[in-house]
Amino acid sequence: MATRSTIGYETADGGYVGVYCHYDGIPEHQMPILRGMYHADVVILVSRALQCGGIRFLSTTGDHEIYNDKPIKAETDWPYCAEDYAYIKRLDGRVEWVSHGQKTPVEWTS
Repeated sequence: MATRSTIGYETADGGYVGVYCHYDGIPEHQMPILRGMYHADVVILVSRALQCGGIRFLSTTGDHEIYNDKPIKAETDWPYCAEDYAYIKRLDGRVEWVSHGQKTPVEWTS
């Protein structure tokens, strides 16, 4: 069973751009990976994934798998969470997340 999430980044104007990620969406998996990525790398990953139908999963080795399908619409409403979890890579490098129905982002502390 998949734990769905949205992976996104903060824009210069304080906005949000995110894309669907199908597998391994739990914070224990996603947060260490996202914390280890530069903001620019998340921007590139999300931009590429939006053109290809989303992300299958984030890999701990950096070999993130994206779909090979049609472009999809970006998520732009932070901290709204349609999936099980949503993540944002902030311009300052921090990463926050929310779970479905949660309205206050949480910063990872582990």
